[in-house]
This record gives sequence, structure tokens and C-alpha cells, in this order.
Amino acid sequence: MQDSLSNLVRDLAERCPANQIFILGKGPSLDEIDLASVPPGVLINLNDSERVKPGDVAIFSANWVRHSLAEDGFDARFYLAGKSLPAEVPHVVLPPTPLELDHEEMNILRLEQPDFFDESFVLLNAIKLSLAIAKRKNQPLEVFLLGFDFSTSAGATSQKMTHDYSGAQQGERQAIIASQEQAYRQFLHYFESGNLLRLHHVGNKDFSSYSTALFNRQICQTAGFATRSTIDLANPGRVLVVAELTNNHLGDPDRLVEMIERSKEAGADLIKVQKRDVDGFYTQDQLNSYYWSPFGKTLGDYRRGVELNDSMFDLLDETCRKNDIEWFSTILDLPSYHSIKRFNPRLLKVPSTISNHRAFHQELAKVYQGAIVVSTGFTEQEYVDYVLETFAANEVIYLLHCISAYPAPRNSCNIAVVRAYEHLRKRFARILPGYSSHDLGNTGCMLAVACGARMLEKHVKLGDVDWIHFDKVAIDLATDEFKRFVQDVRLAEEITGNETKAVLECEHHKYPVKD
Repeated sequence: MQDSLSNLVRDLAERCPANQIFILGKGPSLDEIDLASVPPGVLINLNDSERVKPGDVAIFSANWVRHSLAEDGFDARFYLAGKSLPAEVPHVVLPPTPLELDHEEMNILRLEQPDFFDESFVLLNAIKLSLAIAKRKNQPLEVFLLGFDFSTSAGATSQKMTHDYSGAQQGERQAIIASQEQAYRQFLHYFESGNLLRLHHVGNKDFSSYSTALFNRQICQTAGFATRSTIDLANPGRVLVVAELTNNHLGDPDRLVEMIERSKEAGADLIKVQKRDVDGFYTQDQLNSYYWSPFGKTLGDYRRGVELNDSMFDLLDETCRKNDIEWFSTILDLPSYHSIKRFNPRLLKVPSTISNHRAFHQELAKVYQGAIVVSTGFTEQEYVDYVLETFAANEVIYLLHCISAYPAPRNSCNIAVVRAYEHLRKRFARILPGYSSHDLGNTGCMLAVACGARMLEKHVKLGDVDWIHFDKVAIDLATDEFKRFVQDVRLAEEITGNETKAVLECEHHKYPVKD
């Protein structure tokens, strides 16, 4: 047996050029991972997870696993088995754990033993095998745990598992995985130095190194289940309609997902959110000031409650990719930029509310030269000149006319400013004019299209919420109002046409010239 294991470790070490090992469980989070794009490395199946994706070696102990694998055939290359398998299946049968070592508190001690035993906690043998490979290669390895939810709240197994052969009852299963989670925490502490193994849990636990969305993006280097939008931001080809969520998602994951899906269905081209470092952006007096919301009775409670945290941004990114719509964010301070730059944003917005934060603008211009959106509410021509100078190195500037009133009265909309921004393009070709709408209805945006707008922002919400900031100017996604808005924008775009004067196919009326 030892010769077989030595040969296995040698072969796996040779198959691990990228120094990555992927250990596959079968929890529901596995359905969120793009397994087809997992990069080259050693893949270790635990129990019957090969039914989802067969790997280089499978490790199991319980007898039910053997029955599960026999149904589909044994597809892994090799097995460390607790029970004997058919002779034609490459495997070794592991001996039982010695009685003196058969205690949960001795997991680490057994991990350090040179011999492999039949472990009911099969993850121990997977990590032990990874450790043996690292020692063989004489260099540290990155070990990723996929499908280890350590919870049954989202279901027992991945949907890719057509049948659960374990027969475990809910209470029994939860007790087992709670014990396994505690054991895994011990492994994390043991390998804290990272000298041989660096363990990375993929999920939403407090010890997770990656969310599933971040793993897809950074490790698999894919867009998850959809590619990013292919909008040419320098020459979009049509008016871009932005569904401005502001904070109307209320910090609620389900609400965020629904708003994205409804916006996409209604015809939006882009989703926009906001990001600020709440505790750094406001003064302590402002944070402590009274503001009632379900999160508490201070402005700080409210702002922290509706702010998108890292996991919510991962959800935003993943949901937008699934729905084939791109997102971008308003950023109100430099820490907010640094918190989202991991998404490699193609577009950022500087809002009217911080037009006087000139130091921030200067710092942002140093670190970001992609496309940028700047709205000009509560400013004059001096600010436009300043923006063009400050962001001179940026790929393109969407210059959005805006009236900082909620709602903006019709007689103050001054849509003709959009035309003035269009005229600026003769001197600054990288300018694309637009309109950030705080007026009610669709007329202002339709007229902005006629004046040359290439981007329109419209606030959206999901039902009436009487405590949210600026809720009353937003279009309700719970109705078909936003869909009608997009239709009106497309109608205005169609009627406006282009500036080329030519004879059109539909024209035919002309009096003949008399001789």
C-alpha cells in the first residue's frame, strides 16, 4: 500500500505545475462556481463528488459512497477507499485508525503521521494528501475548498447531485457538518504560517478567503455564467440608459437581485450603485445625528445599513453577469475606489454632491484613467472647465447635466445645457454629453436625447419606502413605469435620428419644374 501511495503522491506532484489543489465537496455553493473553468491543478474528490466533476483522486470512507459511485461507474483516476472496490478500479484500501489515535482532538496528530488511515472525516485525508504533495514538491501549495458550505440552510447538496445516497437525516447531518467545520478551523490555525499549505475556503463563512463570485473572477478568470457587457464606452452607438439604484436596495441581498433583474428586463443598459466610506465621509456629529430607519435612530446607523459591503458587491457583480448587464458605481472617497478596484471597473462616477471635494478628484485622476461619469448639479461653467482639466487623461468623460433638486421643477430643468455639452465635443472629442434626471416623468429625458445626450440616469426603486433618501424621485420597478420610460427614450432616439441631412427612402413628394 505504501508503494502505491508514494507513486500516487509523485504522480500528483508532477500534475501540479501551477501549485494549486482543488478539493471538491458537494454543498449547494458548488452550483455558483464555474467548474468548467477551474484552472489546471490537482482535483481531489471527497465522497461521491465526482458525480459533479471527476478528479485525479477520490477519497471516501462510508459504504454508501461505494454504492453511489458504482451507479455511474468509477470516474476518478485513483481512489483512497475505506472499502474495497472492483479489481479493475485503481485504488488502495486504507487501514482503520489505531484506537489510540481515534479521537477528534487528535485530528492534527493524525495529519502529522506518515501513514494514511480510513478517516470518517475524509477532508483530513484530502489535506494530508495535499501536504504530502507539497513536501514532495518542496514548495507551498494553494489549496481551495469548493462546495464546503458547513451548513444545510441552502439545502443538503448541489443540484448537480441527482440523488443523495447518504440517507442522513437533517439533524444528524447538521451535527456532523458542525463538527467538521470546527475541525477545519483547527486546520486553518495549524497552517497559518502558510509554509507548506495555504488553505482557501470558497463561500460566505467568516473564514472564507473567496466568495464564489470572486473565485470565478480571480481564480477561474471567467465571468461566472455570463460575460461582461460589450458596450463600447467611447462610442456606445445608442443612448445608454442607466438604472440608478442609489441605496434603494436597502442593503438587502434579495432586493438587490430583484432590482437588477427587473431593470435588465425593462431595458436598462447599465446598473449604477453608490459607495462611500461611511465613517470617514461624515463627521462624528453627523453620524450621531437623529435619523430614524429600521437600522437605528442615527444617520450613521442608516448609512451603514444601506451601504453595500464586500459580499454585496460580489453579489452585485455576479447577478449582473448572470443577467448580461454591466454595473458601475458612484464613489465618494478614495477608500471606496480602493474597495471596488478589484472588479477592474471600466466606468466610475463622480457625483454632484462632492463637486467641492477637489483633493479627492485629483487623487482619483492619478489612480484611475478609465471612462468616467461626472454630473454637474449645483455648479457653473467653472466646474465644467475644472473637470475637463482634471480628468484630461481619462479615456472618456460622460458629462451629465444635472439639477440638484428632488424633484427638479420643469421650469428649472434647463435641458438646453445638454446641447451646450454636445457643442463642447467640437473642442474636446472625448466628451459625451448626458443627463442625470431628478425631474418627474419622461419628458426631460426625451428632450435630452434630442439635445445630444448619450447617457441618461434615472433613479429606480422597488416599492415605496418612506425613510429612504431621495426615494420620491425614483421610478418604481414594481410597476411597468421604468419599462415605459425606456420605450420613450428609444422613441425619442428614433425620432431624433442624426445630423446628416439626406434624402430618405420614405420621401417622394416633389413638384416637377415647368418648362
